[in-house]
Amino acid sequence: MAKEKCVCIHLRRAGRSLTSYYDRMLAPSGITAAQYSLLCHLDQLGTASTSTLAASVKLDRSTLARNLKPLFNANLIADTANKDARDHCLALTESGGQTLLYAEKLWKKAQRGVKDLIGEKKLKTLIKTLAKLETI
Repeated sequence: MAKEKCVCIHLRRAGRSLTSYYDRMLAPSGITAAQYSLLCHLDQLGTASTSTLAASVKLDRSTLARNLKPLFNANLIADTANKDARDHCLALTESGGQTLLYAEKLWKKAQRGVKDLIGEKKLKTLIKTLAKLETI
């Protein structure tokens, strides 16, 4: 009996390869693909509590906190909340905004590379398919 290929394993492998590719492309900016995503979401939100940002990027708060630590350490984001506030009020710093602008150019180059590899039509289909899988 022929074994059916596991969708999950193939998506995980492809995801790791794709993340590695984007990390290499973004390396000159000093941030990873995951950090780029966080900076983009925060830029779109303007300022956000940890809870709001976690919901936006679909991460639990503890995972988000671990991912934010290097961004705080690099002075790319800051907590603008009052010291007595129960939740953080996260915002990009000036350096964070500059890093994001530079990284965006590198990200666009990475996007073009993926589009060139699989073609624009297949890429659109892939993105629609992945969006459906996110609802499982």
